[in-house]
Amino acid sequence: MYTLRKLKPNRTYGWILVPIGLMAVMLAVGALFGAPAGFAVGGAVFTLYSAYSCLTFVRTANAGFIVVTLFQLSAGLVAFSWALAYGQRPNRLGLVFVACMLFFMAWMVLLAATKKIRWRGREVLELAAAEVEQAQNGYTGRPLPVGKTDFTQDHILGFAEFARRHLIAITYVGRDRVAFVPVREGNEPAFILGLKDDYTDETWVCFDFAGNVSANVSQRDYLDFREALSFDKLCQSLGDLFVEFVGLFQRGESVRILDRLDAVGLSMFE
Repeated sequence: MYTLRKLKPNRTYGWILVPIGLMAVMLAVGALFGAPAGFAVGGAVFTLYSAYSCLTFVRTANAGFIVVTLFQLSAGLVAFSWALAYGQRPNRLGLVFVACMLFFMAWMVLLAATKKIRWRGREVLELAAAEVEQAQNGYTGRPLPVGKTDFTQDHILGFAEFARRHLIAITYVGRDRVAFVPVREGNEPAFILGLKDDYTDETWVCFDFAGNVSANVSQRDYLDFREALSFDKLCQSLGDLFVEFVGLFQRGESVRILDRLDAVGLSMFE
């Protein structure tokens, strides 16, 4: 297990700030316009989030986001039902919504704890940097040719589907190449919402169908390492890691890819 972290600690706290913010908005609206209005706002926000989670499923084919979508939809229905029935005894339909919400919430927590719905970019960067030494020259900002492989187009496209589904990377499929962009938890909305048409300023590994492999580490990701690492070696290591992943996929050993990511030992909150 990799116990020595080369990346700085994760400073994104959206997983706790979002629900706290939602609760604050509901309380504020409820205080100003009455409790039914507060519940209605909560229902609208949960429904909006469910649309985003559904879009995440469409873009990644990760079935875990169906569970997330259903949890958010059921939570929205609970809030709407409370808004409509405020001051009355709970009705049977409202209790069904609550039961569904609790069921999907428990399922979602299990998926998060087992990293089924966690973006794996942080583990990818830790693996790439594990054997890279500190250097004085630092960031140079140029993509690096990594080498040449004999993977077929079908192998690369097949791995691209696997990488999307397991949240290892967002993929950009072109006419003659596929680029893999490892995404860290909290950085995915721009990709999911289609706001990142150009990946070249991100960290990426590119396989063209002629067998050439190149890699780049973004300045943002590079500066998030605790030390100034050799940029060329970091790019080489990142490219080699994805070559290894495609090779494992080609041999039918995809589970080994997930094992390597899990071996980094990050918690569900990192």
